[in-house]
Amino acid sequence: MDITWHGNTCYICREKGVAVVLNPDEKAGKLKGDIVLSSLGEKTVQVEGATQVFDWPGEYEMRDIPIIGFQAWKQSRKNEEEKGAKAEATILFRFEIGGIKVCHLGELGHTLTSDMVKELGDVDILMMAAGEGENLDNKKAMEILEAIDPRVLILMGNGNHSALLKELGADQVQELEKFSVKSKAELPDDKRIYVVLKQS
Repeated sequence: MDITWHGNTCYICREKGVAVVLNPDEKAGKLKGDIVLSSLGEKTVQVEGATQVFDWPGEYEMRDIPIIGFQAWKQSRKNEEEKGAKAEATILFRFEIGGIKVCHLGELGHTLTSDMVKELGDVDILMMAAGEGENLDNKKAMEILEAIDPRVLILMGNGNHSALLKELGADQVQELEKFSVKSKAELPDDKRIYVVLKQS
């Protein structure tokens, strides 16, 4: 599987002729793919070749790829309600492609409940926007990482990841053009890989 970044929270996961496009927006430009998973609502743009767009919570399957969408929020609901504002929704997606379980946290802005962690289950690759300029601060990001315990963390978004990477002890991470993995067996069990991608 190859994973490429197309700006903001937009990624493409390609495996054996199937491309899953996550959160395509206007800044991503023209994209090609088969399945679109989006937490962007009306900001989602068309993807050439896509036969299905999933932009709601639920459980579904397409091209032998099982997908689950979870309802979540961009900020803590409690904090928003205390301000008298309605909490803005986002969607977390978990899907399995090529035997590898991938979770994309959308624009999540709060820690996960124990029920959400249980439903997400085992995660091999976690895509998370955190750090300066993102909805998740470093403390919340660390709590989520501890709860999910992925084998690979891909930091997404345009925020500044340096402070979070330093806190994780991974401040020497180099930017990659793409992240590639042939099978789940290539992923480590005893350590975590930290990935920052260059925009394609």
